[in-house]
Amino acid sequence: MYIALSTIIFFIIIISGILFYISIKSFYKKKSNAMPVEYLQSMNYLLSDQHDKALDSFMSIVNVSKDTAETHIILGNMFRIRGEVDRAIKIHQNLIARPELNPRIRQECSLELAKDYLKSGFLDRAEIILLKLSNEVNRPIQVLQYLKEIYEQEKEWGKAIDISNNIQSISNEDLSITISHYYCELAELELTYLEDKSVDKAKKLIKKSLAYNNKSIRALILLGDISFLRKNYTDALKKYINTYDNYPEESYLIIDKLKNTYIKMNKDGNFFDFLKSITNVKNPIDVFSNINKSSSVNMSNKEISDLYKNEILNNNINLSQLTEYIDLIQENKIAFDSASLKNIKTCLENYSKKDSMHECIKCGFGSKKHFWQCPSCHQWSTIKKNTINNSNSHYVI
Repeated sequence: MYIALSTIIFFIIIISGILFYISIKSFYKKKSNAMPVEYLQSMNYLLSDQHDKALDSFMSIVNVSKDTAETHIILGNMFRIRGEVDRAIKIHQNLIARPELNPRIRQECSLELAKDYLKSGFLDRAEIILLKLSNEVNRPIQVLQYLKEIYEQEKEWGKAIDISNNIQSISNEDLSITISHYYCELAELELTYLEDKSVDKAKKLIKKSLAYNNKSIRALILLGDISFLRKNYTDALKKYINTYDNYPEESYLIIDKLKNTYIKMNKDGNFFDFLKSITNVKNPIDVFSNINKSSSVNMSNKEISDLYKNEILNNNINLSQLTEYIDLIQENKIAFDSASLKNIKTCLENYSKKDSMHECIKCGFGSKKHFWQCPSCHQWSTIKKNTINNSNSHYVI
């Protein structure tokens, strides 16, 4: 009952706005035409929740003026917003088919039809319309933005680069970070082939990525990956350590790569001790956590206990690491006493407002894993790792 009532109220507001719009337009015209009877009949069908009849009535109107065409577009958009994309498509298609339609109105309606196709998942149809519009419209920034969105969804990174450069050329929008990620996507694809030619091509793509964003941690990591694939472990280790030192907030993305390289080099001794000896360990709990998952760490129980105690006091523990802390208590590596209980309580209290390990700084999307592009708002380099104090990074990934 509540839903039906809210639907009726919604339509009343929309229809009232449309009628008011037509009335104002007609009032200021010296030669105003009477409102078509079909429009009033269509409005009545909408209010009666008879959408199919309303749609048929609108599409049966013979003469379409500039004002009535805009009304068609508004109603089509209304259907799309409500999720009735099939009806929106019919209205917009019917309007575009009118030979008497003003060219500007036809372009506007074509853009709305492309949006209909985007929402319904017909990306190829939307792309055809948008490409045509990009050659017809002056400064087609909005059209190109939709094309960029399509190419991102289809992972057509080369086309996304071209479109982004076009957007930059006709607007003041800086898309250098986004384009840098596109080149990284292409480089990662080449590296999956594990061929010398592909690795060489990947390196060229990474250099292009750095040309757009010389602070891209993603590109710098990929350079280390190339050295690793070529079994140049000394160079890979050097690149990983340099990235680890320069980007402490994202060091957790590199620790596993550092450890694997260290193992390949047949180094003696404990990796944790090695890392402490060659670099400033800025996130010791991350290092310990990642190493401890696959191998033992040469640390005394007191050192482990003190490590967690300090990081808990600094609010640098995430939920996954808290679970590991409890596991260490069960393994008798940390004493089960009032101090450890207090530490657990502190973590849970501070983390009551957080339920994910990563969060988008733009839209708040939460995730257990890291993404270079936010799955929700589709922005690049906005996913950051959560610590309890939620300190934000000042580095560009």
